Amino acid sequence: MPDTAAKNFYKFGNFRLDAERCVLFDGENAVVDATPKALAILCVLVESAGRVVSKDELIKRVWADNFVEEANLSHHIFRLRRALGESEDEKYIQTVSKRGYRFVGAIRSNDRGGDLASVATVKLASNQQGLSRPKSYLIALSAFLSLIVISFAIYFAWNGRRPTDGYRQTEIPTPRSESPMTLARVTNVGGVGAASISPDGKFIAYVEHSGYGQGLIHVRQTDTNSEIQLLEPGERAFGSTAFSADSKSIFFVIIDKRDPEGALYRISVLGGRPERVLADIDYFFTLSSDGKYAAFYRADKELKQSSIVIASLDGSGQERSILTFNTEKESPDSVPAFSPDGMRLVFAYADQPDAVDKAPARISLFAVEISSGEIQKLSDEKWMGVGMMNWMPDGSGVIFVTYRERALNQIYFLSYPKGDVTAITNDLTGYSNFGMGITSDGTTLVVDTLEFSSQLWSIGANGKARDAVQLTTNGLDGARGLTSLPGGEIVYTSGTVTDEDLWKLSDINGRREGNPLVSDQYIQREPAASPDGTFVVFGSDRAGKKHIFRIDIDGANLKQLTFGDGMDSAADVSPDGKWIVYTSSVNEKNRLWKIPSSGGPAVEFTNEESVSPAFSPDGRHISYISPPDSQATLGRLVVVSADDGTIEHSFEIMNFEFYYVAPRWTPDGKSLIFRRTDTIVGNLWKQGLAGGEPVQFTDFTSQRLAYFAYSRDFKNLLVSRGSVLQNVVMLKNFRVNSRQ
Repeated sequence: MPDTAAKNFYKFGNFRLDAERCVLFDGENAVVDATPKALAILCVLVESAGRVVSKDELIKRVWADNFVEEANLSHHIFRLRRALGESEDEKYIQTVSKRGYRFVGAIRSNDRGGDLASVATVKLASNQQGLSRPKSYLIALSAFLSLIVISFAIYFAWNGRRPTDGYRQTEIPTPRSESPMTLARVTNVGGVGAASISPDGKFIAYVEHSGYGQGLIHVRQTDTNSEIQLLEPGERAFGSTAFSADSKSIFFVIIDKRDPEGALYRISVLGGRPERVLADIDYFFTLSSDGKYAAFYRADKELKQSSIVIASLDGSGQERSILTFNTEKESPDSVPAFSPDGMRLVFAYADQPDAVDKAPARISLFAVEISSGEIQKLSDEKWMGVGMMNWMPDGSGVIFVTYRERALNQIYFLSYPKGDVTAITNDLTGYSNFGMGITSDGTTLVVDTLEFSSQLWSIGANGKARDAVQLTTNGLDGARGLTSLPGGEIVYTSGTVTDEDLWKLSDINGRREGNPLVSDQYIQREPAASPDGTFVVFGSDRAGKKHIFRIDIDGANLKQLTFGDGMDSAADVSPDGKWIVYTSSVNEKNRLWKIPSSGGPAVEFTNEESVSPAFSPDGRHISYISPPDSQATLGRLVVVSADDGTIEHSFEIMNFEFYYVAPRWTPDGKSLIFRRTDTIVGNLWKQGLAGGEPVQFTDFTSQRLAYFAYSRDFKNLLVSRGSVLQNVVMLKNFRVNSRQ
């Protein structure tokens, strides 16, 4: 991506097009916000002004020899027209039916010479299976990559399971050092993350989540611990952060109303006005060591593709799509990271997507040469998932956060090119995928940490927090499910983020006592009891994939109810105890299914995105959530007939969530109680089926609301509340003998 000075200018209306750099100005200074592909299309049309440019020619010139459907071209034409302020008058871009497009605006040109240089793409080595050549510059990164710290750890914990026969996990050595590693807390208040450290080690940047959508960014001097806040509070969310090569600036991602798909900004470490550098980048990125380029994923849910993209940060808008993955068959993971010499990117990838049920750990680390596209597998070691990655400054290897069997997220080092793996940490602290940084001398590392806790509480049916009574004191109770029995007993999840069992809380001789119902090496979640309290259904990974199981309340007669390719969860039992409704996910499509509670054939029940079902008290209706497509839109709370799935009520009130909890019916069947987490705390809200706006039902002002359900007699609400503390730590002397 060579730097080029702009020579060719075309003026039309109030716009000025720099065709050499493909940058569009509105007036003299303001850069028009449009995608690089839309601007490339504009350059072709302007340079061919007056001539009809066929769709095939546009696709060939803008996308080179990559396969692109006409719908993709139409999408970028639409975005280009919107950027130019066109409505239906087509004053600049004319559609010529069945032929193509023509630029019809009056042009004033400085220089009509020169062709638009097509953006280079990389041809992959023919022996690399499962990876394809870039198909297009893809639009906004979808929500599945928009993982906050909490969802990352919980996701890996859910997918953790014991190795199946024939699979053995390699033991990872921990390095020995003459000087012990030291760990110091940078923050201790919780609610912070996305940490990075300047190359010179003088500054640490991190994000404070003061409220849902109320992010702040801080910079701390490491020698004095003095700290400044760079931005005023505002309605936005932050992604990852990184320092410039000279340690004088900080890059960070903001998602807000202006940029719901995300934008990259730059600001001085001393504060000032932030500069918008790059649009259409969602949450996670890494910088090259010279600070000239950013690397990130772009995904397209419609095309079911995700690409590794390199973008120039000089304002030219130049981008290169390095690799493209078919997300139906392949699983890219983490964020690609530049090597110190800028010649390659390391990325994580599930290279055996068909083996997901044969081996729980399936993600490997690869490096791709940026110039040639040649791909190298760095190690045969496999992981459950990989978080943030950074190369060691001397190029000796990669530092990364990952999840292994029955362990919290830890930090590892993979040597390059040898491929040896060493555990840097092996402790009771969980480390997150959201933030990491290394100083240029390789001596200091900053990273985010995670600490989880939740307990069971009972509150009155009126939802008043002042009436809350704490029922348990363990570390992680009820966070992923609870249900009540007719006699007042409660079945709930308990354990750690890597080992969740089902427990039963009983009142024995006037004293509450918890005892295990299902306790083994597998994950059990989202229990739902039959109305008569004789059995419980729940989700578990004990059969490989997540499926629904049933067990008698005395712990006998464990039985698998669902099978097949779906990932099954969130089951509920009908009031007569005869039916079970649950969510099944296949190829990123979530549908509700019904199955007899004793087992038998399952029947698909919905034909739209639908999760977290619940039967009404009379069994005649089923509620569920139809999630939004992104954080910028609202999903629906839906009620359907339990007989045939006919939609009876639909309310567009559901915020985007990384994990949904089934709404609960009020005793009279006239309203639904649902969880809303648009604040750090989260509360329950009530929606009447007769319509109207939802009203807040609980008044919690502290701790996070994780899960809830009514007691069987509807006299109380049972809730799981606790904390997720996200902090930043600094590690020194974290590895010796850099060269292995």
